[in-house]
Amino acid sequence: MTAQYPEIEVVQQSRPTKGRSGLLNNIAIIGAFDTTVADPQLFGSLTEAQTALGTDETYNGCKVLPIIFTSGTCLAVNITTESEGTRDKTLTTAKLSAALAKIKGEDFDMIFVADTLADDAIVILDTFCQAIHKMKMPAGYVAAINRANISAYTTTAGIAGEWCYGLISQSMTVNGTEYDVLESAAYYAKVIAELDPGNSMTMKQVPGVTAISPEYTFETGDQGRAMVGLGLTILKALDRGNSKYVVVNSEQPNGLDLYINRVRDYVIKEMALHQFLGNRNRTPTHNQIVAELDRVKYKCIDLMDLLNDIDYYVEKKDAKCVDVNITKLVFDGIITKINVYYSIEVQ
Repeated sequence: MTAQYPEIEVVQQSRPTKGRSGLLNNIAIIGAFDTTVADPQLFGSLTEAQTALGTDETYNGCKVLPIIFTSGTCLAVNITTESEGTRDKTLTTAKLSAALAKIKGEDFDMIFVADTLADDAIVILDTFCQAIHKMKMPAGYVAAINRANISAYTTTAGIAGEWCYGLISQSMTVNGTEYDVLESAAYYAKVIAELDPGNSMTMKQVPGVTAISPEYTFETGDQGRAMVGLGLTILKALDRGNSKYVVVNSEQPNGLDLYINRVRDYVIKEMALHQFLGNRNRTPTHNQIVAELDRVKYKCIDLMDLLNDIDYYVEKKDAKCVDVNITKLVFDGIITKINVYYSIEVQ
């Protein structure tokens, strides 16, 4: 599936056309911090985090921490190592895998790695997200990337997987401060984390952004249009005079809009099924599981308006196993084209 460049097309006709008249804001940050503490640390405030992790911005984790910190919690995993008094701040695939292993099974909503990621790191992230999804602890990721050409971006988009919330390759100026690509990705991750999961970012303003680089064009055959088609998160100026910069299309490399990916993860996480482990495998328990699914359905559809429908049923697989079959999650599509028809009459 190719993401469509949003457009409004105006067509003159000879006569008129007739027709019928919850938030996911807890972020796990993996990066180099000004400390040698290797265990994951949870923080509820930026002050608390900077006191423990440092403020030296030569460490990428420290650099993005004040940018990405949200009203939620921050689970920080340090990749800085020290040998004979010398610290190593370099992110390697081995360090990334080890850091992710430390937080596997913990409760967070998004992963951000404080470095510009190569394809091998993207593969590790996707594999990890698959694993925690199977554990009913889904989380997505936002990543900073920098590729030499559209062919390289195509490769990255092809391996981004189902849990990508944004691949950022542009630098942004936010509230007068020029960010590099890594800082820009951290800022976008914060914007997404504080966004209601039922909202798309397609043609929506990224608050605070007053400039971007590079700026792309979107005619047929242009690189900007191709990158949007790959599912990369690309910004453009919509009203430069009023500093309005928007995400062209928040459809991700898996062909689904950002909001669908986030709501899917929210629905799965919201189902409190762990409470039934250890219960007797019989009809009354199955009915209780159905009641829990009914609760989630009511909350997500009637109260939060996140999606249109959820279909499911519960059955006993064997003496020790129950299958919860979610047969359908029904979402609205995102409008990416509006046709305006008009006619002119001179009397």
